[in-house]
Amino acid sequence: MNGWIPDQHGAWPMALMPLTAGLIITTPKTPALTFLTLAWVSGFLLFSVSEKYIKSRFRPRYRPATITYAILAAAFTALTLLTAPNLFWWALLYVPLIGYWAFSVWRRKERDLAPRFSTIIAAALVIPVAVNTSSGAPWFAHFEKRAWLMAGLLGAYFALTVPYVKTLIRERNNPTWLHGSIVGHVIATVIVWVFFALDLVPIWHALAWVLVCARAIMMPLIATHRGKPWRPAVVGTVETVLSLLVFAALPWAV
Repeated sequence: MNGWIPDQHGAWPMALMPLTAGLIITTPKTPALTFLTLAWVSGFLLFSVSEKYIKSRFRPRYRPATITYAILAAAFTALTLLTAPNLFWWALLYVPLIGYWAFSVWRRKERDLAPRFSTIIAAALVIPVAVNTSSGAPWFAHFEKRAWLMAGLLGAYFALTVPYVKTLIRERNNPTWLHGSIVGHVIATVIVWVFFALDLVPIWHALAWVLVCARAIMMPLIATHRGKPWRPAVVGTVETVLSLLVFAALPWAV
């Protein structure tokens, strides 16, 4: 499709789930929120095709989609900032994150953990960005606990899927990756249960993380025991179910 439609299936929930969460919890719904939604979707499409465009050293086949999505993203971002000028302050966080990702793509290192994490952080931050459209204050002067908590929870989930998926595919015979993935999931699950004890997340979210942790342990071990890797369709189905569980059990009422 020459970059018009993102072909990385895991990128869709990473981009759209935080946006959806932000849309749900933001009140009142302002024009800036509408423009932010359009800017975010067009920005996601630009992100997807520009990765191919940069990696290919600006191959012409990706140019039409890149230019089109860049124009749309720029236009909707401008409208967002015109209707909510306080969002300018988010550049303090987004410019380094996106800049580092673009530099990594140029070096063909975009699959490394650090650039992956930078894009996941950028995606998760759209939740407090959305809430900030209705406050009129800079993000550092208006701390909305629920928005940042949800950003942290979704960000942690998507960040941990990176090493987990590697243990099933590219690094499936590497014990270092397996141990690192398991340790990361156990630590995150313990933290979520501490949040539950502090009444910051519902019991259902804590239980969802138990399932997330269990799959990080069992899926690679079962694949090793069987002597063959899981089919991508199976991995994708499991992640779809778990991501929906994590999303549905977010602390909507905090």
